[in-house]
Amino acid sequence: MTFDDIKGNEKIFAGLKRAALTGNVAHAYIIEGDAGVQKDMVAKAFAKAILCREKRGAGCDECVICNKIEHDNHEDIFYVRKDGNSIKDENMSALQERLKNKPLGERNIAIVEDADTMTLRAQNRILKTLEEPPSGTVIILLSENTESLIPTILSRCAVIRLAHTEDIEDAESAETAKRVADSLIDGKPFVEIKKMLSSVSENKDKAYAFLDALEHFYGNMAVRDDEASRNYPKEYIYSRVGDIEEARRDLKRNAVTGYVIKRFVLKAMN
Repeated sequence: MTFDDIKGNEKIFAGLKRAALTGNVAHAYIIEGDAGVQKDMVAKAFAKAILCREKRGAGCDECVICNKIEHDNHEDIFYVRKDGNSIKDENMSALQERLKNKPLGERNIAIVEDADTMTLRAQNRILKTLEEPPSGTVIILLSENTESLIPTILSRCAVIRLAHTEDIEDAESAETAKRVADSLIDGKPFVEIKKMLSSVSENKDKAYAFLDALEHFYGNMAVRDDEASRNYPKEYIYSRVGDIEEARRDLKRNAVTGYVIKRFVLKAMN
């Protein structure tokens, strides 16, 4: 799996890919995200982007190097995982010893999972490596809560905060809802609005998310008092909310999603 296979956080991934392509890779990163974010997959994708010789800056996901990374058996990538409930001083000591060895390839990469469970002694030990990292080494700390890490570790790492996919999907639904609402009020043609809803029409969950976001948008317009909200008369809003509720009922009756969305748009245009 490469960055192209991981949904969301595209701007962040573009920066990491660019760093890998140009060789301008920091010596240490903290990848932060909640339990629902697949931080280990992001770390592997970054390692592929750095080490893959076939597709530098992205990873080909087919060569020997990429396959070894995918299956956790690349000679130059070292993993540190919890020992019980925490990462202990001896775990980090073992990592330090391994990082003293020259890589067989271009770089040594260390991936520390659940880095926020490191004991204080373990954190102080890895701090020494962060202060004077072996040449070419990249250390990637995966964390749910950077507040558990001492400030000096944070100051020596590039911190990357990953948004949860659901948050991204919510943002995408909100953006689509605004575009559709503005297009409806502006009297844009059906064909143009239909294109905006192509993905929504193919997936019931996305259809529900779109309808929720659209109702939230109208509700927001109803209580605001600014130039934008004046384009949306209360009577118009009430009518559109009624159309949204009808579309939801149709979806619950297992009507074809594409038909429900098309019917909603046509009603809203009248």
